[in-house]
Order: sequence, then C-alpha cells, then structure tokens
Amino acid sequence: METLFVTRDATLRQHENTLSIMIDGRKRSLPIEAVGHLVLLGESRLNSRLLTLCGKHGVRLSVFDYYGYCKGSFEPLDRNPAGMVKLKQAELLLDERKRIAVAREVVRGAAHNMLANLRYYHYRGIKALGDIITKMQRLMDKIGTADSSPTLMGIEGNLHELYYSGWRHIDPALDFTPRVRRPPNNPVNCLISFLNQLTYTVTRHETSKTHLEETFSVLHAPGHGRASLSLDLSEPFKPVLADMLIFRMARRKMLGDNWFSINQGVCLLTETGRRHVSELFAQRLEEQYSGHSFRQWIYREALGLERQVLEVSEYESFKRRA
Repeated sequence: METLFVTRDATLRQHENTLSIMIDGRKRSLPIEAVGHLVLLGESRLNSRLLTLCGKHGVRLSVFDYYGYCKGSFEPLDRNPAGMVKLKQAELLLDERKRIAVAREVVRGAAHNMLANLRYYHYRGIKALGDIITKMQRLMDKIGTADSSPTLMGIEGNLHELYYSGWRHIDPALDFTPRVRRPPNNPVNCLISFLNQLTYTVTRHETSKTHLEETFSVLHAPGHGRASLSLDLSEPFKPVLADMLIFRMARRKMLGDNWFSINQGVCLLTETGRRHVSELFAQRLEEQYSGHSFRQWIYREALGLERQVLEVSEYESFKRRA
C-alpha cells in the first residue's frame, strides 16, 4: 500500500513501530514500512511523535482542505540529494530551446491522452465525437511550432475546451460546461477538480523519489509555495486517471446524490463522496497498463525527465494507446 487515503475524521498515532488510525472508535494498525504516502482528506489529529516516525521511514503526509484542495504536506528530509542533477535541471530551464522542447512534449502527451479518451468512445459508436476529434487534431499540429509557455498553455486551454464539449456525448450526466474551478459549481466540475488534485498529489510523491527539484518546471511558471514541476508531470495523467474514472462512474450510474453538497452555487464532495471517489481513484492508480501500474508510470515519467536533464535520453511523455 503505497498511498493511504484517510477520508474521515481520524486520530493518527504512533504505536511502537506501527501507524495507528482511530476512526469512529475503531482502530486500525499498519506497519509503517507498508505506507509511503498518507493523504488526509478529512479532519485529522496527530502529534510530533507520529511525524517523527513518518520522517524516519520516509512517509509523506499530504493535507487537503474542506474544499478538496491540497494545502500542504509534511515531507521527510531529502534522502537522495544530488546537487549535480539540480544544476543540470537549472541549465535546461535557462536554455530556452531545450526547455520549450520539453514543455511541448508535456502538452503533446496531455493532448494525445485527451484525444485517446474521445477516440475510445468514438470507436464504440458515439459518432458525434468525430467532428470534435478532427478539430483537436488540427489544433495539436500547432504544438510543434509554439515558441513560448503562454502559447503552449493557450493551445492546451483550447484543446480542453473542445475536449470538454464532447463529454455530453459520452453520457448525459456529463453535460457540465463551462469548466468552473474555484469553486466548482456542479458535480462534474467538482469531480474534475478533486481528482486533478489527487493526481497532482500522487505525482508530487512519485517525483520526490527522483533527484529532481520540484520547483523547477518547464511549462507552468515556477512560483512560491507550489511544486510546479508536479503540475507539469501530472498533465499527461489527468485524462487517464481522473477523466476516465469520471466517465466510468457516470456511465455505470455510480454517482449518488449524497456524494455532493450544493450550497449557494458551490458544489463540494461530502464525506461519503470523498470516501467513494478516493477509493475508486486508489484502485485506478494500481490498475495495470502495459506491464506497470499507473502509479509506476508516473514514477517512470519523472525518471524520464531526470534522464533528459542528465542528457542520458530524450524525454517522452506518457501516451496511452488511442
């Protein structure tokens, strides 16, 4: 169990060399070696003894707020410091030609996987997606000539707009446009935001296993208080992990009214919703694709970028079969 999602109000403690979780008077104990990442989605109580145990065994804690956004983390000391990698990474960022080439590949991976999602359903008889797919293919041709991050981000934004317009053809419950983020205004926008945050959180955890500097990003602008490199590396995986899971839940009629709370135009997941969605996400994360789990593919993505930084091989973003 690499990532453990704690969705309810809980008390977390150290008991000898185990992690003890108390929820509604019931205790569950896990060997700390079996956990690499704790994601706290509800209100949790813990103390410095537990943090010391997590630090000793390299366990990361990610904390989500009431609105479903990752707001902080406890991170063990860097066990794999590599100053040379960080210097080489800085060199790549300062070389505009090299940086924009990697940024194009990030966007190309995200665009390919969005297109693959629509093609999956187009091949299965939803012909209304054909025109949208054609328009997206034309727009993707512009990625190779984009010469700046704002231009690439603009192309990606236009691709997303086309992509989301096709969701209503996949299932009537997915007729949600426009995309509204902070705060989301309907269940589908709420699911997209929450699952994108989970994807980012897991990407950040997997990236921490490499020697890369998490604030040195190629597409998103480096900023204060955020791991912008994980924002980059999560882009190709959002369509695969978050969006395909939303399609699955909608088409199988899994979404319950008690999963969401709507108040004054703001839609949030309830505790029940967070629990079900995070459990399904955890299962999706461990599904196998071409011999590896999606979690392992995220790690391999970060490793591929590190190899590009060290000039061992060229970075190629994750692309699922169309």
